[in-house]
Amino acid sequence: MREYSCLQGPLLLLLLLGAAETQMSPGCGQPRMSNRIVGGRDAREGEWPWQASLQYQRSHVCGASLISRQWVLTAAHCFPRPVKLSDYRIRLGEFRLARPSPQALSSQLLRVVLNANFTEEGAQGDIALVQLRRPVSFSARVRPVCLPAPGAFPTPGTRCWVTGWGSLRQGVPLPGSRPLQGVQVPLIDRWTCDRLYHVDSNIPLTEPIVLPGTLCAGYARGSRDACQGDSGGPLVCIQSGRWVLEGVVSWGKGCALPNRPGVYTSVAYYWPWIQAHLST
Repeated sequence: MREYSCLQGPLLLLLLLGAAETQMSPGCGQPRMSNRIVGGRDAREGEWPWQASLQYQRSHVCGASLISRQWVLTAAHCFPRPVKLSDYRIRLGEFRLARPSPQALSSQLLRVVLNANFTEEGAQGDIALVQLRRPVSFSARVRPVCLPAPGAFPTPGTRCWVTGWGSLRQGVPLPGSRPLQGVQVPLIDRWTCDRLYHVDSNIPLTEPIVLPGTLCAGYARGSRDACQGDSGGPLVCIQSGRWVLEGVVSWGKGCALPNRPGVYTSVAYYWPWIQAHLST
């Protein structure tokens, strides 16, 4: 079984702008407050306004990303089946989970759409759309992220950001008083990532570990990564002055271990599936 040990833990129509490389929801990918995080330190309020907390019985279980007024994107493995919608809610505009902000929004779920290719092993199809019960109002702390255009895959080596309230390192949860965290990581092509996962593995090279529909980010030496509680959260890259959601935190082995970069569901790969459901 593939491990999640690192990562357990109406409608706005998206505008296709000719040959543009992103799918634009009005005002997407442009935080009104923008100060950079360095090396996994604290974020500033409003810096990542699409970051959402998926909560089960009022406890944070996964990250998620706001992509329009009524839709959020996250990982399918965040929803053990069968899904009881009344047990879940989405929090938007939060900064410190233990100190709820009066400016934050809480939304019940109208429906959850899991990708049909997802299995509990989580190797493929680890992506889910969440429709909120009511559209949300955008503000300085609540804004959508842009989606990539179909087939517009990011270039390996691009330095991107992953954010969340996950563990600081393996087995060390983020204290509730600490704010949202973020770390910059370079993208790794899938072939290289797969080879890294075969290091010190008894799986033959002829059997892929990192499968199509995913992308990787991190360092061969380890040291920076997503961790437990970050699952479903955003991996974003800057493109033409806007932040674009390139990946959804999916799985990994440990946290920031050598030769074990984070594995993310590719948003560009699943764009047709996303668009098909947003249009229904």
